[in-house]
Amino acid sequence: MTKIVCEIGQNHCGNMQIAEILIGVAKLFGADMVKFQLYDTSAIYKPDSPFIGQAKEAELSFDNAKRLFDYGSKLGMEVFFSVFDTERIKWCESIGVKRYKIAYSQKDNRELLDAIAATGKPCIISGTTLYCVPEYPAEEVDFTHLEDFDGFSDHTVGLEAAKVAIDLGAKMIEKHFTIDHKTGVDAQWSMNPKELKELVRYAGNHGNHSG
Repeated sequence: MTKIVCEIGQNHCGNMQIAEILIGVAKLFGADMVKFQLYDTSAIYKPDSPFIGQAKEAELSFDNAKRLFDYGSKLGMEVFFSVFDTERIKWCESIGVKRYKIAYSQKDNRELLDAIAATGKPCIISGTTLYCVPEYPAEEVDFTHLEDFDGFSDHTVGLEAAKVAIDLGAKMIEKHFTIDHKTGVDAQWSMNPKELKELVRYAGNHGNHSG
């Protein structure tokens, strides 16, 4: 069946209680996995970026990442991470993650890809294994070649694009998730719990059932 991944991203705003609530709500409404981001703000944002403040606020330490992974494990919810450098891969190996995610911006980062390959664990790559339009929000998508991908990393507003991808056989849908559309840099194009419930139901009725 089509897997639903809730991308929490920066929507926790650095508040670990909110992050844990998001994990719990994602579990309650039927998501298969939740994902966070592990990065060094100064390494991936230019000093004059308008988003650097929010990114720094949401930057997770090793202890934060382990706390969220352990909390998910306690609930029976797989937590994994987008990684942006090899140091954070070491964190993930110490924590015990089952898989990795590579963001679209890093899909050609050979050092990162090789380091993940060396772990022997599965890696989801936006733009390579997941179809992705790297715009926030994405206004248009083109599913002409969706069959060349395993799924869809959805940055559109609403569920229409995700449902079409499911109808076309996507094995995985990754979509940003929030409980408050006013909080977090990604919140405006994130799905809320009601939408998550609807998407999970749709995937169950229409999704890929090959395995």
